[in-house]
Amino acid sequence: MTRRLRSLDRWADSLVGYFPEEFKKDPYWNEKIPILDRVVDRPTTNAELQAHCAKAMLRAVANIHAAKPKEDTTSIVTALLTYPDMHQSEICVFFDPDYFYRFFNRQSDFQTLKQLPTSSLTQTLNIELPAQFEEVGFLSIEKDEWQGDVSVNEEEWWSYRPITS
Repeated sequence: MTRRLRSLDRWADSLVGYFPEEFKKDPYWNEKIPILDRVVDRPTTNAELQAHCAKAMLRAVANIHAAKPKEDTTSIVTALLTYPDMHQSEICVFFDPDYFYRFFNRQSDFQTLKQLPTSSLTQTLNIELPAQFEEVGFLSIEKDEWQGDVSVNEEEWWSYRPITS
């Protein structure tokens, strides 16, 4: 397990000085958390492993944000951490701000996002938020209907992005 966590840390640190400008013609760029699902998903994970992985993701997003060109005033750098199963977590750079706002405004018959007013994943995992970043939580409710059966999946989505003035 230690080797996998070191590899994740090396990945986060490798993003120092990197900003995905080559994808600027797309509405967004993303990269999923580069670790096995059993490290961050139930039933094989624990709070200590998830905290380590969340810290690496936040370090990665802070590194990408720090490398964002000064003249780029529209791109939004964010981390999306899913919880309690974290394997769908990702780093995103939204080159189109409208796409960012639509991404978190999902209201359909099959998926709804509701903002969580009082929860905090950083408090749950006992980790620190990078300086100048804010945390916003959502409850993602997805409905899947197949041959008359309806299943509902709920998970938390946590967005971390720089505070805008």
